[in-house]
Amino acid sequence: MWSSKGSMCGWKLTSAAFTTACLVVTTCTVQRSNAKTVVSVPVPFTSHVKYHSNVARALTGRGHKAWLAIPNNVLEKDYLDTHGLNTIPYDTLPGLEETFDALMIRSYFDNKPGNVIELCQLSKEIFNVMLKNDSFIRTIKQLSPDLIVIDNLPNAYVVSIIPYRLGIPFAFMGSYYDLPTLRVPFSPADSAFNFLTFSNKMTFLQRLQNTFSYIQFAVSSPSFTDDAVSMYAPEMKYIPLHDLVRQAEIFLVELDHVLDYPKPILPNVKLIGGTATGPAKALPPEFQSFMDSAKEGVVIVSFGSYVLGLPKHISDKILQVLLQLPMKSVFRSNLTSPDPKKILTALWIPQNDLLGHPHTKVFVSHCGKNGQYEALYHAVPIVATPLFTDQPYNAERARVKGFAEVLDLNTCTAEQMRSSILTVANEPRYNQAVVKRSRLFRELYGVPMETAAYWLDHVMEYGGDYMRSAGQQMPLYQYVLLDVFLFILAVLALVVGFVCVFCKIIHMRLRKKKIKTA
Repeated sequence: MWSSKGSMCGWKLTSAAFTTACLVVTTCTVQRSNAKTVVSVPVPFTSHVKYHSNVARALTGRGHKAWLAIPNNVLEKDYLDTHGLNTIPYDTLPGLEETFDALMIRSYFDNKPGNVIELCQLSKEIFNVMLKNDSFIRTIKQLSPDLIVIDNLPNAYVVSIIPYRLGIPFAFMGSYYDLPTLRVPFSPADSAFNFLTFSNKMTFLQRLQNTFSYIQFAVSSPSFTDDAVSMYAPEMKYIPLHDLVRQAEIFLVELDHVLDYPKPILPNVKLIGGTATGPAKALPPEFQSFMDSAKEGVVIVSFGSYVLGLPKHISDKILQVLLQLPMKSVFRSNLTSPDPKKILTALWIPQNDLLGHPHTKVFVSHCGKNGQYEALYHAVPIVATPLFTDQPYNAERARVKGFAEVLDLNTCTAEQMRSSILTVANEPRYNQAVVKRSRLFRELYGVPMETAAYWLDHVMEYGGDYMRSAGQQMPLYQYVLLDVFLFILAVLALVVGFVCVFCKIIHMRLRKKKIKTA
C-alpha cells in the first residue's frame, strides 16, 4: 500500500491508501441528501485562509454549499487556488500585512522581541473593521447559512458576535487550543502554554512560569474585553464573550497527540491535525521537471506566507549554503537564483506537493503550523528556524519528537546551517523518527480536511449540544466550585465557632466551680 520515498523507510500515500484513509475517517466521503450552506470566516491572513479553503472544498465534496470570506488583499495576490470555491470578498484593515511585518517579522530580524501588546491592538482593529462592515454582514445574512465556521484563535472569538446577531449556529476551527476558555480540566504541570518552548515534561521553574502564563492569559483578554457583545450587538441580549464562545457547536483544533504532546479533551473538542495538508497533487511543469531531475535530492526552503524579502546578510548566507550543498534546492524568495539549475527560486511554491515529492529530503522552515503538518504528513525531516508567536513552540516539539534541528536564523553561521541540513538529511535517526510519526498520524487522523468536514457535517445534522459539557454552560463560580468551597468554609467556621463557644462555656463553668470550692 505504501510506496517508498528515498533510501530510508519513507513512504508516500498511494491512491488506494488515500481511499482507505478517507473511509477510515468515519466514512467522510458519504454525502448527505440535505445539502447545507456553510460560511467560513478565517483570520485575514493567507495561511489561515488556506486551511479554511481546504475544508470548504471538502464540504463541497460532501454536497454542501461552502462560502469562504477572503479579504481582497489576499485575493489580489492570487497565491491561493480559489477554483470552485464560493468567495465573499471584503475589505480589511488597510496596510495590514505591512503593519504585521513591522510588528513581528522585522522585529525578529532586528533582534527585538515581537510587540505582543501592539499585535493585540492590531487584532482589535482588524475585527473592529469587520464587525462594523454592514455590507459584509448583510451578505452573510442573505446566504442564510446553516453554520458559520470561525477561526479558532482568541483574537477571533469576537467574530462569534456575527452568528449571534443572525441567530445562526457556529463552530470554531483553527490552531489554538484554549484549555481554560473551553473549560477543559487540565493541569499546567503537563500542558505547556502555546507560546512557551516547553514540552510536557517541565522543571519546577518551567511549571511556575507556565502556571503564571495561564493565569495572565485568563485574567487579560488578548484582544477584546468580555463586554464585546455590548459594543457590536447592543440590540441583542447581553452575554459575556467567553460564555458566547462556549455556545459553539464544536471546536475543531488543528492539533494532535502525534506531533504535539498528549492533552485532555472534551467530547465537543476534536483534535484533527493540520487541514492544510493532504495527498500531493501533480506539480506545475517548471517544478515537476526540476524535482524529477534532482536524483541527488532536494531541500525545500520557505519561511511562510509573508517572509519573501529577507535581510541581505541572511539571504546571502542561505544562498551560500544552498550553493554548497550536494543537493538541489527550491527557495521561496523574491531573489533571482544565482544558479537556476541548482536553486529554483519563486515567489510562490506548491509547498505541500513539493514536500510530497519522493526526491525531497529536508524542509528548512520557520515552523508555521501549516508547513510543519505538511512535513509530518509527507515524512520530511525539518531544519527549524522559528521567527515569532507559536513557531518556537512548534520547532521545539518537532525537536523533542526527534525529526528536527533548531537554528536561530539571525545568529547561526553558514557552516552551522549547512551542517544542520546535511545532518538532518543523512543521519537515519531523523528520517526514522519522522517516518514513524507520519505513519501514526495518517493512521490515526487520515486526511484532516476530510475529518474536519465530517464533524461540521455532523453538527449540522445533529447539533453539538449532546457533546457539550455541563462545565461549559455553568457560571465560573460553579465550575471552580467556589460555592462549594465557601459552603465548606462556612460549615467549618460554624463548627469551629461552636467548639470555641462550647469550650468557653465549659471553661467558665469550671472556673465558677473552682471559685465556689475555694
